[in-house]
Amino acid sequence: MEQAAEPISWVFAGECHAAIRKGDRFITPTGAHIRRLFMVGVLTGLHVLSSRSVEGRISDPTGGISITVNRSYPLVADHLASTEPPAFIAVAGELSQKGSDEIRLIVDACRTVTREERDRFLQLCAEDTLCRLEEQEDLSPSQREIAGMVQTALVVISDAEEQETPDRNEAMIEIISSVSGPKGASLEDIMRLAGDAGIGEDEVKAILTTLLEEGECYMPTNGVIRLL
Repeated sequence: MEQAAEPISWVFAGECHAAIRKGDRFITPTGAHIRRLFMVGVLTGLHVLSSRSVEGRISDPTGGISITVNRSYPLVADHLASTEPPAFIAVAGELSQKGSDEIRLIVDACRTVTREERDRFLQLCAEDTLCRLEEQEDLSPSQREIAGMVQTALVVISDAEEQETPDRNEAMIEIISSVSGPKGASLEDIMRLAGDAGIGEDEVKAILTTLLEEGECYMPTNGVIRLL
């Protein structure tokens, strides 16, 4: 990824959305001052507006943040456009907000990464966040909420290290159940939620194949999964 002379912050998506803009910086409840942000997560959505304009959404265990690439970075836009969600990805850029719009990240560098690299980022980002929290005398409600986000991120790492295939199967059954309606769950919804949980498309397909073979679910119609 491209290097920038200006310091870059590592902050979870959930904390970014709690930030307040002051001048050209965003100040979070834990005291992080952000202009440029580095983040590693799961690319959960992608919308190619043109050959040099791409929008998407990247998620970590604390939430998601919208990203966009402008015409000044065509190679970055091309790389992002060629990445099929869900995929682990690292991005860097400037935080931006217009009026009361949602905070978003204007990306100027990105690359696809492995699950291990994502987990390493979660660990380091959690450590940075805890260091900022430890500097506070008394935690405010918003700071306590962010402490909970850190715990959630660390649980994801722990689960990734300890999970075996049967656990993945159970997790997939829970995902299917959570998005199921009277007629079942659409494959699109399953892929989206699994992507948010850090499960790649190929792994989702492999787990679903196993569940179908074991009789845990079936496909009443194409693109729909229904639990037995």
